[in-house]
Amino acid sequence: MWLQWSLLVISVASASVLQIDQNLKNIKLIESKFIPDVNVLPADQSININDENWQQVRRFMEDGLPVLEIYGYKPQRDIPFTLIIPKIDVRTIEKPRLKEFMLEHMVPGRAFDNYADEDSAAASSSSSSSSYGNGNGHKIVFRKLEKSPNNVVWLLNGFQILHRVRINDNLIALAIDGYLGDRKSPYSKRNIQEGSSSRYNEPQRLEMRNSTGNIAHTKNEPILKESKASPLMSFLGSMKSGTKVFQHFLSKSNLTQIMDDGSFTILIPTDNAFQRWHPIDWGFYPFSVQEFTESVLRNHFLPMQKPLRMADVKNMDQMAVRTMGGESVVFRGQPAPNVNNVSIMSDYTLSNGNQVFIITEVLFVSEAVVSKLHQMHKDKETPPLLAFPWFGAQFLSHSFLALERDPRFTQITRFLNNAEIAPHVSGANYTFFVPDDKAFERLGFDKLSDDVMASQRGVKMLLNHFVKGRLYNRDLKDNEVFETIGGGHIKITRNPGSNATSVNNAKIIESEVFVYNLGTMFYIDDILYSHLLREYVIKHKSRTNYAGGNNNGRSSTLGTPTDVEIVPNEFEQSGGTNNGGGGGGGDYSIHDEDFDDEIITPKALPVQFYELPK
Repeated sequence: MWLQWSLLVISVASASVLQIDQNLKNIKLIESKFIPDVNVLPADQSININDENWQQVRRFMEDGLPVLEIYGYKPQRDIPFTLIIPKIDVRTIEKPRLKEFMLEHMVPGRAFDNYADEDSAAASSSSSSSSYGNGNGHKIVFRKLEKSPNNVVWLLNGFQILHRVRINDNLIALAIDGYLGDRKSPYSKRNIQEGSSSRYNEPQRLEMRNSTGNIAHTKNEPILKESKASPLMSFLGSMKSGTKVFQHFLSKSNLTQIMDDGSFTILIPTDNAFQRWHPIDWGFYPFSVQEFTESVLRNHFLPMQKPLRMADVKNMDQMAVRTMGGESVVFRGQPAPNVNNVSIMSDYTLSNGNQVFIITEVLFVSEAVVSKLHQMHKDKETPPLLAFPWFGAQFLSHSFLALERDPRFTQITRFLNNAEIAPHVSGANYTFFVPDDKAFERLGFDKLSDDVMASQRGVKMLLNHFVKGRLYNRDLKDNEVFETIGGGHIKITRNPGSNATSVNNAKIIESEVFVYNLGTMFYIDDILYSHLLREYVIKHKSRTNYAGGNNNGRSSTLGTPTDVEIVPNEFEQSGGTNNGGGGGGGDYSIHDEDFDDEIITPKALPVQFYELPK
């Protein structure tokens, strides 16, 4: 009886958070927290594994479904599912919102039968009692749109169904020309340049932020506060030590007063239990991921008709109980009271009758879980403190060391070594667009001297590769414009449906190279604002030709050396010749005003140059 009541409490709690319509045909499957098996292979012989439609489905499953496993969702091969493949790359979704995004596009059950059968689909669109819901409990509605007798279009929640892929008997994918969710609160939320007080303008401490408060369909409920109305928080507040970490995480969570209104047995790990997962000096702390932390907390609350007492546990062989988060824990009385083989240190009965057990480990956290979480959240890893090359510029120092180990970036590391930019890129929270060696060689910049690199213009050019604030791939939206530290502007060009992204004249060849939690690097194939040093390349080319050795000191007419960029005609002085040797002395001039509007966009002001301090 108590188990049935517990399941009822879980159902009510889930419904209140997810706002699930109890009339949905697949309500039980939604509450069961099942997902398709990510390892399933296409059983339908008609599928071409090289087909782009199938590859889109495969990426959706492989990049998105493992995320749900971290939050307690169990892969099942024998349960039917309908996957809704959005017209957006899963990898571009803000990680704290990826769980909601995946659930929004996953329908437990055979919702595709409605789409396959026109009569059923018509009935489904007009009858709320026969509708399916997605993993977030939101209704999925199919509608048939007849543009003409020979042109029938099917809509799913208003989006056109582009094509259908049957993976096997229990799994089908429907591709749509958009994505589901609240349009007013997009998943890829821009998170930089929010003013001088923005947390992105200062180094991030290793702490949680309440990111789920902005999730589109999550009910905003009051956060637990320490007060007389909350027996649990009053108990935690009275504890002088031992449970402060649990209290901190609970106060930051979205768990509500239902804990005090219902009947619960609460498992509270000690501070030492959480400390076990904290890096000694630097590394990855799993509880810096807010949604993961809240999932773990839910699995330490056990809804029960009658809370367990220590005497009950000591006198039992074993007893299985389901947590609020959907996991199972097993109590045993021998050889000593424990839960999931974790020792129960002490117990306490709250004023509302609920029971607290202090335990020695955090449940459902393992090395494997943390390792997988770490791979998904490299941007939250804390770095070691570096005293070199620049003690006050940790992002710059760690970026330099990472690039120094990569043979593709010998020129940019030489540039960083010579240009004094540390005072301008101090601290953390930056984005660095890093040109590779080929970019330097193509422009002839690999032949420039260290003095040129360290010059005022060299510093200015290098600083135009840095943006204040941490950019993610999701922030690089088409036509977005960002101001650089060097005073210039960079414009993003991103074609819809394509992974190709450009920054001004440069293409991004590798995205989101995280420098711990300090910032992000993007590798590019060209140099930004290269015109600032082109004059030196031209002079270098001129001197090389003049001192060629075979022309008795005369300027060479045999062409341009292969390692020097050919200079466009518009860079030459009037009256100069246009051959590769650079007649007329070859000492060309270049003016800033020739490039003061290098980026032509209505969103960006003309680039303004300023003089850096000498």
